[in-house]
Amino acid sequence: MNLEEARQLLRRCQEDRQRAKEAVQAAQATIESSQLIIQGILKGFPELADDEKEWGDLWEPEHERPRGAEAVLSILQVDENKWFSVMQMVQSLTERNWLPDSENPPNAVRAALERLVAADGNSVEKGRTKTGTVVYRYHEEEPPSFDEEPF
Repeated sequence: MNLEEARQLLRRCQEDRQRAKEAVQAAQATIESSQLIIQGILKGFPELADDEKEWGDLWEPEHERPRGAEAVLSILQVDENKWFSVMQMVQSLTERNWLPDSENPPNAVRAALERLVAADGNSVEKGRTKTGTVVYRYHEEEPPSFDEEPF
């Protein structure tokens, strides 16, 4: 393999990686949308909850729902580049029935967001609005381009 072949292979792998990330994000958005629709239907027709066993793997067992930083990161990734305040994140978690079991859920959510900001490599950023409200977002960095030589 020569330098040009390696460059082409690297470029193809980066493109494949990016497409795979986009597919995962799209699939996660579909899962979450479907879950919200299911919750809405069950809210309107609670008697359908009795049929849960007939639906098999369409139902998410309660113990499999994401928790803590995993739940917060999942919401941030679905809405990449959208800024969330702690209260907006609490609302999003509540809508998905993912709110942490805590005496003070906003504090637990704030702690999860801060852990994500402090962790390396997960692309969660912290900012402030013009009014001073702390906000968080997920922003995936663009992969480096190898079209040109660095020197």
